[in-house]
Amino acid sequence: MLLSETKIRKAEKAVAESEAKIESMEKRLKELDGILCDPKNAGDMTLITEYTSTKKALDQEVERWETLSEELENMKI
Repeated sequence: MLLSETKIRKAEKAVAESEAKIESMEKRLKELDGILCDPKNAGDMTLITEYTSTKKALDQEVERWETLSEELENMKI
């Protein structure tokens, strides 16, 4: 059974969107890491909470990306 090109394009779009989210979150984590390395910010719970929640969201998005990528590869077989 051949999958329609529309389904494959939709899956490719979902993978690309996930990759963009991952890139954005990685960039923000790098920024927060730099900010938190400054001793005056090291105890800022708002920044620490943002870092922690962004890291958790990143981990979840990476898992989502892996699933989407695997599904896309299976569609192309």
